[in-house]
Amino acid sequence: MINTIQDLKRVNNGYFSKENKVFFCDVPLYKISYKLLTHKITKVKYLVTHTFKFSDMFDGIKNASYVIKSITEKGEISTNSLDFNTLTEVKNYLKGE
Repeated sequence: MINTIQDLKRVNNGYFSKENKVFFCDVPLYKISYKLLTHKITKVKYLVTHTFKFSDMFDGIKNASYVIKSITEKGEISTNSLDFNTLTEVKNYLKGE
């Protein structure tokens, strides 16, 4: 069972590797953060990534984004994701609002 980010990292070591972070522009320069939150109604766990993704490509303005991906009971991170503009939007979604 996955209860902490450390549990998630143990199961998905490659996902949190330095190479993967560089590929997705999630490097320390951007101060990317991860949270593990649970949907209030369904109890499904989600990885919440605060990222800038590729928003600053081609001289664009760097825009923050919150990307959430569901976590299976075995701790596997889904490839499907939902994007939100603020952490408040994420929390409202996870409350079922």
